Amino acid sequence: MPESASFGTWLRQHRRALDLTQKALANQVGCAEITVRRMEADEYKPSSELALVLLEKLGIPELERPQWVRFARGLTEYPKSQPALSLAHEQSTNLPIPLTSFIGRKKDIALIQQRLAQHRLVTLIGAGGIGKTRLSQQVASQLLEKFVNGVWLVELASLSDPALVPQTVAAVFGIQQGTTIRATLETLIHFLRAKTILLILDNCEHLLDACAGLADQLLKNCPNLKILTTSREALGIIGEALYQVPSLTTPEIQPIESIEKLESYESIRLFDERAQLVQMDFSLTKENAASVAQICSRLDGIPLAIELAAVRVQMFSTEQIASQLNECFHTLAGGSRTALPRHQTLQASIDWSWNLLYDSEQAVLRRLSVFASGFTLQAAGQVCVGNGVEFRQVAGVISQLLMKSLIVMNQDSGHERRYRLLETIRQYAHERLVEAGEENHVRTLHWKYFLGFSEQAELALKGPTQTEWFTRLKDELNNIRVALEWADKTDVESGLHLASRLHRFWESFDIPEGMRWLAKFIEHPQSKTYPLARAKALLAQGWLSQWLQQFDLGHSAAQECLELYRACGDQRGEVDALSLLAFTSDNAQAIVLFNQALSRSEVLRDRWRQAHILGMMGLVDNNKQRRKSSCKEAIDLFREVGDLQWLGVHLANMADFEMSNGDLEAAQKWLNEAAKMSQHLNNKYLIERIFGAYGGLEIIKGNYQKARAHFQASMTIVEDLGFRMDLIWYQARMGYLDLYEGNIAEAQKLFADTAQNFQKDGNKIGVVFALEGMAGVYIAVDKPEVAARLIGWADTTREKVHDQRPLIEQADVDKIIAACVAKLGKAEFTEAYKMGKKMTLDEAVAYTLEEN
Repeated sequence: MPESASFGTWLRQHRRALDLTQKALANQVGCAEITVRRMEADEYKPSSELALVLLEKLGIPELERPQWVRFARGLTEYPKSQPALSLAHEQSTNLPIPLTSFIGRKKDIALIQQRLAQHRLVTLIGAGGIGKTRLSQQVASQLLEKFVNGVWLVELASLSDPALVPQTVAAVFGIQQGTTIRATLETLIHFLRAKTILLILDNCEHLLDACAGLADQLLKNCPNLKILTTSREALGIIGEALYQVPSLTTPEIQPIESIEKLESYESIRLFDERAQLVQMDFSLTKENAASVAQICSRLDGIPLAIELAAVRVQMFSTEQIASQLNECFHTLAGGSRTALPRHQTLQASIDWSWNLLYDSEQAVLRRLSVFASGFTLQAAGQVCVGNGVEFRQVAGVISQLLMKSLIVMNQDSGHERRYRLLETIRQYAHERLVEAGEENHVRTLHWKYFLGFSEQAELALKGPTQTEWFTRLKDELNNIRVALEWADKTDVESGLHLASRLHRFWESFDIPEGMRWLAKFIEHPQSKTYPLARAKALLAQGWLSQWLQQFDLGHSAAQECLELYRACGDQRGEVDALSLLAFTSDNAQAIVLFNQALSRSEVLRDRWRQAHILGMMGLVDNNKQRRKSSCKEAIDLFREVGDLQWLGVHLANMADFEMSNGDLEAAQKWLNEAAKMSQHLNNKYLIERIFGAYGGLEIIKGNYQKARAHFQASMTIVEDLGFRMDLIWYQARMGYLDLYEGNIAEAQKLFADTAQNFQKDGNKIGVVFALEGMAGVYIAVDKPEVAARLIGWADTTREKVHDQRPLIEQADVDKIIAACVAKLGKAEFTEAYKMGKKMTLDEAVAYTLEEN
């Protein structure tokens, strides 16, 4: 629902969603039918008392009703939800709010719910246009209270790649894709295993094997999960219960029944209501009853076919509609009176609607079929022009197609109003596009539009409109995939640009998918003939590789990227490449390279690049004063350029720095600002960073249970995002919590596991952090000599990599040393300490595991 919606619009949509007539709602709340009608027309503002009753009947929670009463009374705008840092109150469904009422099917709903009560996988099967999607959502909306963790819809109609099915399901829950399909599936299973959820997989027929495989794996591993699928045919796996979706009930054409009897048929009610949407004074009468009954019966009660016919009352009488349909069907059936199969009935009804369109309407509709998951008017205007259709005409034609039910409008997908074609109509229109010989040309226009769109997005994602643009990019993801696929076939240079411009989007949404697209274009034989585009793609690949711990790939990408930018004379690109190369180099070399990049960005007067470089320096510089200074300057610059995401991250980084060096008051200040910032961004990575920092603060204060809760919240997020390295760090920090609380066995296991994982990933400081914790364990189990050796090794390793131990961690180590000296004596401690200094990293890990 858009924020500009009136109370009347909101009331009408919610009444229809509950399948209530104006009269039925009036009876429930105790007012006159005309009062409801006037409220929906925004001609009457209800009293506070009436508003409260209405809101109760429409399901608004009691605590939220006061603000909704003010909205109903016209005293405030549409109530906005306030995002909070806490993840305790989570969304329980993503089912769309229906814009039209649901007609009939009470028996079907009851039977499907009965099937779901008895079986864990139920598939609704039926012909296209029969109403499977809407029926599944209506069934699910009535079961919300039975599924503690919600009801979730996964729309698959626009998906063409079966490999993306697990990822598409994972994305509904905000889960980042893993590095492989298997990793994504494992993460999804882990997320769903303990949850009670109803999952709807909608439009599975073109992805049957992938959907069947996913459903089978999820159901075997998630005992409280139930799945409801819609498809034109069964998935074909063990345990699947089928439900054949019937047509809406239809009357006999002769003899004509009374109006009251006629209205008891679902198909008649659907025709009547949809006709009223386009012609307010339409109603069933004795004069049109026979023709309406004839239309509904001739169309076999197929909802989509009836809706396409109903909107024609704007242009034709019901008698004319019935006559035209009869002629169309008579031709198709070759004069036979034998009933047509349902798929032919729907095909004939769409043919009939298509033939009634003007040439410009046909042209726009068939060209719109190249869009996946919808489109904006701006995009449609760029893609549908040509051969008699001008840009200025497109919006008007779309409005006409909307009125004819050939296009659907989505009002709740973001800041922009979006439109889409029902999948049955899209497939039909695409066939007409191919027949017209326009597919290559229109797909090229589509690709060019999203190439330009990506250029806008790249700049916007660095500034104050980034939140809006992240939403827009998520809305357009399937269109971006289509554009990338077309670029792969036709224009490698544009593919390099398109994939790399979305670097920050991939980073926040799906790193592995971004890496796959970048690799596809970088590895293409033609890639080296486009040095600037290749350099840009290498830069994006290098940064994304850091999240996946592919450090060698990142370093090599940075080196080639720098060479290409220098050869092309691209100064800004050179700055970016220097920054990446610095981040992938050892500490001493990194500082030199960062300073080079900073100097060049200052000459270019590029404030965002200066901020980015300073922020990175604040992460890697081991000089405390320079690190603090760099981080503070980065915060000031990000605040200036309006990059809220990076501002929030570096506020959290600053809090970590102050905390680790003992200034808790300053840390709290930075952290509170970061938390406030996160409420406007809804960025999971930033929220994870904040939870982690709050957990660190609580440890220092001795509030271990609060710290554990914060760390567990962070771990849930990084698991969802697929950030393996971050997860290992949190496990190590959990080890310290167990150590402080006296859970020695648990701490010992966590430190051993994390040390091996850090060792495997080549993270030296991670190994040091884990083994310093293990030294504390050995003090607790009375093995001070082992502890002394580990501290000797840790001190030496930190010196070698120029990583000074933060004050908070140094305080823990000082306690370990004091305990060692007290138990061993100074001489024996010194001897053990010196022996530890001689160990390599691998030897230190092996020694620790042997002593376990």
